[in-house]
Amino acid sequence: MAALVSQSTELAALEGREAVFAEADDGRSFADIDFTRQEFREQIDFLTQKRTKPTRAWTDAMHGDHDRAFVVAGATDMAMLEDFHAAVIEGARTYDIKAFAGEFDRIVEKYGWSYKGGREWRIRTIFETNIRTSYMAGRLRQMRDPDVVKLRPYWQYRHADTRVPLNPRPQHLGWDNLVLNWDDPWWDIHFPPNDWVCSCGVRTLSKGQLKRMGKDGPDKAPETLRQPYTHKATGQSVLQPEGVGYGWDYMPGDKWERGLVPSVLIDEAGKLEVEGRHAVTIDEPSPIEDLMAQARPFVAEPLPEGLADEDYVRAFLEPFGADIGQAVLWEDKAGMKMPVSDELFKDRAGNWKVGKRNRATLTPLLAEALLDPDEIWVGVAAKQDPINEDEQELVFDRRYIRTDAKTGLMVVFEVGRKWWEAITAYAPADRKQKPSLHLLNLRRGGKLVWKRK
Repeated sequence: MAALVSQSTELAALEGREAVFAEADDGRSFADIDFTRQEFREQIDFLTQKRTKPTRAWTDAMHGDHDRAFVVAGATDMAMLEDFHAAVIEGARTYDIKAFAGEFDRIVEKYGWSYKGGREWRIRTIFETNIRTSYMAGRLRQMRDPDVVKLRPYWQYRHADTRVPLNPRPQHLGWDNLVLNWDDPWWDIHFPPNDWVCSCGVRTLSKGQLKRMGKDGPDKAPETLRQPYTHKATGQSVLQPEGVGYGWDYMPGDKWERGLVPSVLIDEAGKLEVEGRHAVTIDEPSPIEDLMAQARPFVAEPLPEGLADEDYVRAFLEPFGADIGQAVLWEDKAGMKMPVSDELFKDRAGNWKVGKRNRATLTPLLAEALLDPDEIWVGVAAKQDPINEDEQELVFDRRYIRTDAKTGLMVVFEVGRKWWEAITAYAPADRKQKPSLHLLNLRRGGKLVWKRK
């Protein structure tokens, strides 16, 4: 026991983990630490890496979208959103809702925003929702630290972790003190907060603590029961987990903690814009016939048809050292860093889209196109705003082109100042077809930043 305490003390001295190991045997939880005087670094990091996104309603951004985007329901003015973003970040540093209320009034007056709902309700909703989810996202990052997992591999659900609600939710009370392994799939849906104004939390436990609680091992995860639910505003019908509010059946911070939110990529794009290394001067591409004549054959081979989606995705991720659920930050031939993850093959709903354009069998070749391209181009394109259809944003896109005697492959990463999007590939069925060649050649424009010698 003494050795374990010594090891825990040593780890706790490492930056960013003090709070996790402060969960001592007296039952004190992470939430008891007074963050009005002590800044929670992981929480601030989570908020800072977000990019503002205009929305007409809160349902325009759901689930993992909140790991990437900062939204205020009904706010479409980007400048106003940036001011709200800064106010929320400052609120996470001070936990001063009165100061945030003053900023709310200033921003509303400055931009003439006509919002729905009462003032007090709006202030509380924006402040508490962002503070609570960012707090739990930072909490998740600390709890998943490999050293923490090694010493404290169990997670305990804590009802009323930050405050006692006047009207407790029965299901949340029922989950109180439930102990599961840190990687139990139950947490994917039930990691708090689990509804609006939910004050539940999670704390880590060691094997010794589990034994002192009279447990030989973790509990069995409760069955996730679902009931049909139709959201009145959107008309969308879903099977909603019991005890979890609509839109809250996800793990706040999961995509960010696993490296699936490419803030580094966004920052790199900003450097390109500021330092003038983007497509200011347009390079003329060489004749595409020359490109194809000099192309080297692919080393990778297409996969057979009929495999599971996960097999095709893993075939793409493996050469980068990534896996499903585990992203890597990869540096290309031109020195650009970008995230590579299974998110490249998922749609907004989280479903696999690996079979789009019949490219599933080509995933090993797609990976090789990024790792060993013929050319890398940086361009500037006009992208239509999803909310304000009459407006466009100039965005950067980065294009990786690789072609051989049978297939022309291209991987495109589009990067904007406020957002990111990855378009995985184009795979013309026959490089000799003129439409395919024309489509491929259209992507060879902008600034040529790398070319195979």
